[in-house]
Amino acid sequence: MSNTRNRRQTSGAFGKPKKRVRGSLSRTNRAQKASENKAAPQGGFNISDALINFARPITEQAGNNHTALRGAMNVAILLWNALIEGEAKQADAKEKLLALPGATAEQIEELITTMSARKAELYPDVKQLIYDYSLNFTRRGARIRVSSINVAPPGVETTDIAGQIGAIRSSTPSVAAPAAESAAAPAAEAQS
Repeated sequence: MSNTRNRRQTSGAFGKPKKRVRGSLSRTNRAQKASENKAAPQGGFNISDALINFARPITEQAGNNHTALRGAMNVAILLWNALIEGEAKQADAKEKLLALPGATAEQIEELITTMSARKAELYPDVKQLIYDYSLNFTRRGARIRVSSINVAPPGVETTDIAGQIGAIRSSTPSVAAPAAESAAAPAAEAQS
């Protein structure tokens, strides 16, 4: 049975001696190992880094103000999603941005054109909608975590499912329609 005096004499599990190598990793080696062990995003693309890079013109205006930085990230995410979803969502985003205090139509139009050109230049093929994010401030800086969904995954072909269903229905005769007509005929005869 171990106690405080003989605990230091304990070798490893099942009586096997533990061998400790002291000083084998220096601080720089530990940092390198830690950076190598970080899980790389699938395909080498990180949506958090992409969002930070995309939002840089907006976030630079916020400076070190945490509230302004959160607002700038909200605007950047609104524009990112609107640019992916199309013209209707861009019009909705424009209305939301015009509702902000002190915003003019010229400023909003310039912002949308600038950010759409930036998205087309930096990430033309990325179709990930951002549905949640968290922005935390620490002593060492800010940390952002982004949750997104890929609306156009590689290898998946988009189709018009409603068109396909309509084509299937029109090519096959309906079995339920004649039964409904035959049921309606005796009901009409009974009323007369």
